Amino acid sequence: MKHSALFGVFAGGMAAGIGAMLILSRQIVSTHPRSVSAASNSAAPATVGVQTSAHRPGEVIVDPAMLQNLGVRSARIERRTLGGRIHTTGYVDYDQRHLTQVNARISGWVQRLNVAYAGQQVERGRILLTIYSPELILTQEDFLRSRQLATGQSSGRDSAQVAGAELAAAARQRMKLWGIRDAEIERLQTTGSASHAIPLTAPASGVVTEIKVVEGSYVKTGDALYTIGDLSSVWVYADIYERELPMAYTGQRAEIESDAMPGRTFAGHVDYIYPTVNQKTRTVTLRLQFRNPRAELRPGMYVKVLLSVDSAQPVLAVPTEAVLNSGLRNVVIIDLGKGHFIPREVKIGSESPGYYEVLGGLTRGERVVTSGQFLIDSESNLGEALNAMALDQGSLARRQTDPAIGSH
Repeated sequence: MKHSALFGVFAGGMAAGIGAMLILSRQIVSTHPRSVSAASNSAAPATVGVQTSAHRPGEVIVDPAMLQNLGVRSARIERRTLGGRIHTTGYVDYDQRHLTQVNARISGWVQRLNVAYAGQQVERGRILLTIYSPELILTQEDFLRSRQLATGQSSGRDSAQVAGAELAAAARQRMKLWGIRDAEIERLQTTGSASHAIPLTAPASGVVTEIKVVEGSYVKTGDALYTIGDLSSVWVYADIYERELPMAYTGQRAEIESDAMPGRTFAGHVDYIYPTVNQKTRTVTLRLQFRNPRAELRPGMYVKVLLSVDSAQPVLAVPTEAVLNSGLRNVVIIDLGKGHFIPREVKIGSESPGYYEVLGGLTRGERVVTSGQFLIDSESNLGEALNAMALDQGSLARRQTDPAIGSH
């Protein structure tokens, strides 16, 4: 039975669906003497094995012998190191730190497009395209003329030779900034023949994720032409519920599985927790990082995510079966001993297998009922006690908000 349904039993009596069970429980304990208060009305229905006098507001008392027949069990509140798992889903994306943008280093026209579409695998140093550039031709010619001055191959004074050497060095540096290798410059120097086009090579290995140029188009210095993604490391984006946020932290162990690779598990960790909460879904996005040396995890792939949760230190914990959730509040039944019980509202935090973290309402050493709560209710006025507790809280809230009520 769900906790919310159990709480309804306390507050409003037993549901018709468990009526047969209650009849059976009453038949089991019907041999016990009925005890009623001397002040009770003789016409009022007697309660089996229950004393109507309580020591404190909301407390109910059930014959201990009856509790044994009802199978009521309780557990002690202790500090525990909670562990658990968070299950969610996510999708694979490129690791932004492993994306490389390729820009034009010189203006000109795309003469040949060697890598023409996204999705191609490229290795570092591979020629992506060649650019025909008049600026390149002029610079090479300046370099050749300057070298002639510097080496004295043309008539002129020593100062002209010095200037020629400086101009040649500047032209060489300009060509190196454009990505022309030293071997190509040496070839130019040896042959004296200028190249009309300059190759643009891949600065990193990976998959071409974006291409923004076509053959014959004009590009300017600085234009973005390609984006290359290295798949040796990938990110996975996954959402967790707001209530699960306290259990997530950077560096946390994470595992993913994909339907594309049944039985395969990939291990990674939480790399970043985003600082905002989605207003519609009430979820927080986590970014997970995974090594992907064989490029088996592909961007866009959906995966199942499992986060391992371990509390950093022992915390006060209550068994999950002891907590009754009405949808508005969480209540436990305190076992005071010798058949004495009282309901109490509690605040709970993170959940792990079998336990909730206790944030308020319970102290170490107290005992809470973990089974047979609805049977206690069937043999007592515990439902009335819960209603009285709610009324007392409502009255207290009204007195706090309206001083005039408390003055009467």
